[in-house]
Amino acid sequence: MGGIIYAIIFYYLFSIGEKYSVNFLEFVSIAMLVIFPISVGIITVLFLTKEQALNKKIILLHPWLPVIGWSLISILLAWETIICIVMLLPLYLPLSSLGGYVAGYVRKNYCEKTNAGVASCFAILPLIIAPIERPLESPTLFYSSSNTIAINAPLDQVWAGIPNIQDIQPEELPWNLSHFIGIPKPLSATTTELKVGGLRELHWERGVHFQEKITELEVNKKLAYEVIVDQKSMSIAELDTHIVVGDKYFDVQSGSYDLKLIDGVAYLSLTTNYRMTSKVNWYGSLWANYVLDDFHSSVLNLIKNRVEKYNNMP
Repeated sequence: MGGIIYAIIFYYLFSIGEKYSVNFLEFVSIAMLVIFPISVGIITVLFLTKEQALNKKIILLHPWLPVIGWSLISILLAWETIICIVMLLPLYLPLSSLGGYVAGYVRKNYCEKTNAGVASCFAILPLIIAPIERPLESPTLFYSSSNTIAINAPLDQVWAGIPNIQDIQPEELPWNLSHFIGIPKPLSATTTELKVGGLRELHWERGVHFQEKITELEVNKKLAYEVIVDQKSMSIAELDTHIVVGDKYFDVQSGSYDLKLIDGVAYLSLTTNYRMTSKVNWYGSLWANYVLDDFHSSVLNLIKNRVEKYNNMP
């Protein structure tokens, strides 16, 4: 129970700090995403009995209980979205186990009994790291994610299926984890003018809307675009509590459809380019690439199925 209370207090502290722009309390930080779960694990194990603290299985798995408890409470009270929790758990669970291992070592070698002073020192670690970390520059890195699919149809038919993808039905999109945890599914994409400078209007579930301004166009070869995010619709959709597409942490910038004919088979590629600016780009990019891979696969398979169905019609 102590670990859950600790997790809730520090989560609330950093969330409020970020909301009201407290100088050093930032949720998307090393202090909150790395040090915090380690501290949860340490605090949890420090307050176990000596016998429990010497059991390797307990010190590695018991710290998961407050992390999972905090996660469930956050979802029930709408503090966090399911998307955010699912993205945090693969980081929080192993790091809390690391904290449990550290606490087990401390108990074994230095503390016969639970020491409130030692526990307090570990408990305030996130608050010690946060102001130290704050002045450090958050690097801006640019990433690209791409997927390709083979389509059994002439190039011109595949090309015709790209500009306008309307009335997307739920059964046309395969199951994937991204949609399962709450990331909206695409509903339609409509091109007003198929020319450089023309716009594609994209609508997703939960009112998400954005535009793609065509920057390069080669018929039957390439359709490249700049992404224009409607931040109001992103905010209304509440996809994540701490990160919104187009904010200081993350932005989708551009993309392209590339079409090639290889050995008589049409290959369609979908690429998305994005920016990340944080001290945890290494972790954020893993999830961004995963979600984009799901999105690309859904769209490419949708185009493939529609084009091949049309191509096979008598």
